[in-house]
Amino acid sequence: MIDLWRTRLRQHVQAQQKYLRLVFNDHFVLILLILFGGALYVYSQIVKTLQPSWWLALCLAIIFTGLLSFGQLATLAEAPDQIFLLPKAEAFRQYLLKSRHYSLLLPGVLLTFASLAMWPLFAQLGKDPASATVTLLMAVWLFKDLDLWLQLLKRYQLPTQWHHQRLLLLAISGAAFFAGFYLHPAVTLLVALILDLVFRWQLRTILDQGRLNFMALIKLEDDRMGRVYRFYNLFTDVPGLANSVHRRRYLDGLLKLVKPRQATTWLSLYLRGFLRGGEYLGLYLRLLVIGAVIVAVLSPWWLALGFAILFLYMVGFQLLPFYYQYDEIVFTHLYPVAPDQKPAAFERLLTVLLLIEVATFTLVTLLRLQWLTAGAIFICGVVFVWGFTRWYARMRLKQHHVVV
Repeated sequence: MIDLWRTRLRQHVQAQQKYLRLVFNDHFVLILLILFGGALYVYSQIVKTLQPSWWLALCLAIIFTGLLSFGQLATLAEAPDQIFLLPKAEAFRQYLLKSRHYSLLLPGVLLTFASLAMWPLFAQLGKDPASATVTLLMAVWLFKDLDLWLQLLKRYQLPTQWHHQRLLLLAISGAAFFAGFYLHPAVTLLVALILDLVFRWQLRTILDQGRLNFMALIKLEDDRMGRVYRFYNLFTDVPGLANSVHRRRYLDGLLKLVKPRQATTWLSLYLRGFLRGGEYLGLYLRLLVIGAVIVAVLSPWWLALGFAILFLYMVGFQLLPFYYQYDEIVFTHLYPVAPDQKPAAFERLLTVLLLIEVATFTLVTLLRLQWLTAGAIFICGVVFVWGFTRWYARMRLKQHHVVV
């Protein structure tokens, strides 16, 4: 079973590396670095204004409880396992223990960085930052370890149902986090240690009473990988994963803005595909909302302007592959339309979408009466949209056409 796990883990890592290279390309990594730097600056400014209070402890408890729920058990189980490995169900426990250790890596790293980020806040609140941070780090690792154990128990058929025990664990951890941030992280660690000792005392008995449910094991793993591949599909085409198309009758009014004429054939097709597709519309709306929230909470005008331009670039860059959405459909090559209509229609749609984003960012800053920020975002945003659509987008599409 150990050799089987190592083989599947190697194949899994190789498959993920193929997609991660496409997701974390040079542009996206640069954007993430800028976002990380801006977030650190904003966090440093916010920390200086915080004082000990119950609402601060409550907010931190909610944040850490949400982070604790991140990370699913990765078993890498496959459909044939329910047939070929059924006689080895008892030995398969070693395989699952290895998968649990692997599943702890990614959420463990996230929780470690979140705990280290509390160092300056502990110093601001008058606590010893070193001891408080280490204590919090140990507590979150114990809670996440318990969380993965509970997820493992969901793969077993047990006399006692454990499906809702994870919610109970999150509720207890949330209360422990609140008490720890309000008093001292040692309280959180004490609660985590007590839960860990009680659970491990009964763990072997619980596992011996249960029988491995291969159908649940495979279904949960398929659901987990489905979410992963849907995320990859936002950046590149994943074989076998098709995007759904929805009617969206409430958006039919927008389609009437383009009159059905031969000169607007490609514009009508692009607009209809964008509004009814399940990929680019969702991506556009998510980035629009996230960008608007970030721009709205930033105070320095230059920082808000920088993030506004950054999100304009992110949206524009992610929408460029939409230009080739219909290249594989033979009927689009039979349309009796001028060859230059397609790039002109896509450029017009891209310009309108980016200008809507500029207007949204301007509006959220005007609601906070930040007149200088609103004016800078509007003027610089319009200039950026013109340069992006008239120069950068044309250059990128032309380079792709030459390569192909």
